[in-house]
Amino acid sequence: MSHPENLSELIAQVEAVSPKLVDCWQATAIIESLGYTDRIIQAEFDFKDALELGEYIYQHNNPPALIPEVKPRRNWQAIAIEEIYAFVEQFSRSFVYAIPLISLLALGNIKASDTWKFIPPQLAALFTIATLASLITSGGFVQAIARRGEFYLGLNLSQQAKRACISLLGWGMLTSFLLAVVSLWFGFYRSLFPDNFLILGTGYYLVLSLLWMLLSMLSLLSIWGTPLTLIGLTFLYWALRFLGGMAALEAQMIAIFIVLIVLSITIFLLFSQRKKDDSDGFNVPLPSLSATVYLLAPFFAYGIIYFCFIFADRLVAGWAVDATSGLIFAIDSSYQRGMDLALLNFLLAVPLSEYLAYKLINYWYKQAKVVSYENMAQLSRSLKRHYYLLVGITLCFFALLVTFTIGFPSPQAWATDNTLLSWIGCLGYLLLVLALLNAVILFSLNLASNAIASLFPSLLINLIVGYITANAIAPDWAVLGLVIGSTVFLILSQRKVIDAINNPDYTYYLGGY
Repeated sequence: MSHPENLSELIAQVEAVSPKLVDCWQATAIIESLGYTDRIIQAEFDFKDALELGEYIYQHNNPPALIPEVKPRRNWQAIAIEEIYAFVEQFSRSFVYAIPLISLLALGNIKASDTWKFIPPQLAALFTIATLASLITSGGFVQAIARRGEFYLGLNLSQQAKRACISLLGWGMLTSFLLAVVSLWFGFYRSLFPDNFLILGTGYYLVLSLLWMLLSMLSLLSIWGTPLTLIGLTFLYWALRFLGGMAALEAQMIAIFIVLIVLSITIFLLFSQRKKDDSDGFNVPLPSLSATVYLLAPFFAYGIIYFCFIFADRLVAGWAVDATSGLIFAIDSSYQRGMDLALLNFLLAVPLSEYLAYKLINYWYKQAKVVSYENMAQLSRSLKRHYYLLVGITLCFFALLVTFTIGFPSPQAWATDNTLLSWIGCLGYLLLVLALLNAVILFSLNLASNAIASLFPSLLINLIVGYITANAIAPDWAVLGLVIGSTVFLILSQRKVIDAINNPDYTYYLGGY
């Protein structure tokens, strides 16, 4: 790069004193030692002061390194194993919820001879409410446990991770217990269900809440632990149900209690094993409760709103039941199976979207290390191309899933006779998968507030539209709330992601990088 003659002379003088400058401060000190004041620098070189000129000369002496020409060669097997491990890690976090769903879809094709052992309709409705409520109320604590545990385990501080996770688990179970007591009192007061059903439903809610939070802790310690646990729970239920001849309720409760005991022992042993690898000499105290709440509030809120959004259509459809049926909440079996089939595609596609978001952020960070300010626009264009490529991959993968779950099999294969509902549900969940891709990107950029600001109004639209259509037309039309709400979520979150990509330097500043 050519410089004015007087500036070139000054650069030569500075480099003659120190051929290899350490930093800009050394360059500034040399300039001042040569007798240049800020007034002279402004007049002769058009720089504001000696520090600005020192930074310029230091950059000239130490040009920013470009992408290394020679990279250490890596074995392709090692790269493949690393990518597979990263994908499985992302995949296991969502696929765990698909395992029980696949089991339920398969059970729909099995005709049991002992019809007297089926759960009564009122108890089945109460168990459905308890299941959805456990996922929603524990969703925030699951996110909090995952964030705190991953933070401390990343620092090789397993005992701090154990204390943080147990503390959050305690707060989660206390919250669940208080909500269970209030719900139980309200149910007794209004006589919504028989008293024995209310007690069973409350216990079921507490047991499931504990199960989801323990599974979150296990996923921190073992990548295969959570999938294997749910697979084991499913097979244990099948064994008790069909080989042991137990009723559905008894088999389910016994299987869950056995798994909870095994889970607790496994988590204790894994934390004990991790203690050997802890960083020596570190005993980091946990932050105060107020600081923990401040740090985890965005993730806690996102976890609750996320599960509310997923199950909003089912809640609306359940409350829109015909009063003449004698039930205050009931989801039509046809609607349940049709939406379960659509939800299965969603649960299988979410891990891929999370993995693709991870790859985009990884690429973004690597490019940010070598890009200069002048090439910021080029980086934005490259990131935008990668982003739309990921969107295209997600669309193709979801289309492939739908083809194999709905396109090829006959409706009888899944014991459902409402394939149109499944197709509409798949559309809603496809839009939701794309929106979640945006949400993961925003969370990775420390823009959690943007993700929540996109999801919360979408949840309200989901509930409002679903409630109106379910009550004005038919309960099955609650699925329109999912479709329209997901569309709004996708539009709002995509706008936030594109804004971040168009201004990567400001995004770094806003995200604290």
